[in-house]
Amino acid sequence: MEVRVLFSAYLILDRDIMSKIIKPFQKVLLQKRLCVGCTNSLDKAKKLGKLSERRELVECKCKRRYVYNKELNEYQRASFQEEQQFLKELNKKPVL
Repeated sequence: MEVRVLFSAYLILDRDIMSKIIKPFQKVLLQKRLCVGCTNSLDKAKKLGKLSERRELVECKCKRRYVYNKELNEYQRASFQEEQQFLKELNKKPVL
């Protein structure tokens, strides 16, 4: 029992340490408009569609999805809800 508790505490601590190391790198990559996975330019990413007037969903070559905010002129990783919103809008369009 004690070993299991210690191991899960280690995993939580390890995850916190990793996020403190990785997040700053990802932030810098996004500020430079680069994909956090493959470092390709997000300006060349495939435009999937609009989420709103100011926000657009784009997909990198490595299939990671980002939201481009036109007002702030910056990218951020797309959340699951944003991807679902796009898919719902896609399904609403009539098929010709």
